[in-house]
Formats: sequence, structure tokens, C-alpha cells
Amino acid sequence: MSNQNYPADAGAEVFLLTVLGTTNSDSPAAARELHNATAGNPDGVAGAKALGDLSHNVFLPAGADDKRLLFIDTWNSPTGLGQFISDEQVLHGAAALFNEREAVLWMPAAGFGSYTLPVPSGRSVGAIGLMRAPVSSYEAAAAAFHADSASKVNASRESGQVAHQLWVPVPMGAGEPALEVLGVDYWLDETGMNEWYASASYDNLGPAFAGAPVTSTWTTAGSDWIEW
Repeated sequence: MSNQNYPADAGAEVFLLTVLGTTNSDSPAAARELHNATAGNPDGVAGAKALGDLSHNVFLPAGADDKRLLFIDTWNSPTGLGQFISDEQVLHGAAALFNEREAVLWMPAAGFGSYTLPVPSGRSVGAIGLMRAPVSSYEAAAAAFHADSASKVNASRESGQVAHQLWVPVPMGAGEPALEVLGVDYWLDETGMNEWYASASYDNLGPAFAGAPVTSTWTTAGSDWIEW
């Protein structure tokens, strides 16, 4: 059993940190080398874990040749995260890796119909889909997203969906966070994901949106990238 002293607010509630940006590197290989030397540095990894970083995964654009990079981290300590992202070494590493980036901390959207299913033996997550949209209210969005999940969970599982998770922004500072929802779908492979998105209808979510959703698809970066 670990004797590590974690932040006082580290508990069973988890939060999602998404970092989406454009890299300074000319190739995925160069970005990987820089990522592994900065975010993947053993001392840095140990420091992040000590502050409440439970997982760190890297994703590359699916079917696109561009310089974007997506990190999805799971944290259980907002104060630990705040301490981590304000560290000078962390800031220096992020500036070296990214030309521009946006980091957002999300908390579970209660009642929105999120679910996570077991991964079949011998398989792993191969791709993810993101949807980010402004909503008119969380009450309307919860009802719409829950109904959408209920109507699709069986069929989407047949296409290889592993998880369908809905998140809302964590209030930070004095200002009120934007009314928006982040959807993250985890898939066994890119083929099943693409086939599902090409055929599935999301018309029933329209009334809950206050603007057009932004969607994107991603593949896992691979075992050469340092993750935990």
C-alpha cells in the first residue's frame, strides 16, 4: 500500500482534463519524442501522479494529416491539477510541445446517460469520437442526452462502442462556466466508429443545443507514446 500523501481533496470523484492543440513539431514522430521527454519524463509522471493524475492518454487525428494532438487525463484532485499546471517546468514543456493549446477541466454530467462497458478479452480501445456543444440549459440537455443514450446503447455496442461519457465544465474562478457539454465515445476500432457515425441520427439532440456542435475523431497514439 502506498504511503504517498495525496492532496486533501483527492477522492472517488474523477474529473477529465482535455488538452487539445497544434504541435510545434514537423511530424508525429518528432512530437512523440518531445512528448516523451517532457510529459513522459519519469520525474514529471511521478509528480503528476502524486498530485492526483490517475491516467494520461494520447490521441492523434483519425484519417487526417495535421499537427493536432489530444491529451485526455483523469484527475481526482482539482487543487492538485491547479498546482501541476502552474508549475514552471510543466509550462515550459507545454510551450515546447504546443504552438497553441486549450486545456479544459470537466466533471461528470449527472443524469446525461453516460455509460462504460467492459472491453472484450484481447481487445483494447482503438479510437474515440468527441462532440462539444453549447446547450440551452443543463436540464434540457440531460433529458435529451439520456434519451439518446437509451435509444442507442445496444446498437452502438454492436458497432464496438466501449463507453459513452458526458461531461460539463468545472466552475473555475469567479466567473460562471459556459453552458456546454463534452461527449467522449470510446471505440474498439476506427472502422466501427466511422460506420456508426455515418449512419446514426442525432436529430433528437438538436433542441438542447444553443449552437452547432463541434465533432472530431481520433485514434490511439500507440505504445511508443508514454502513457499511464
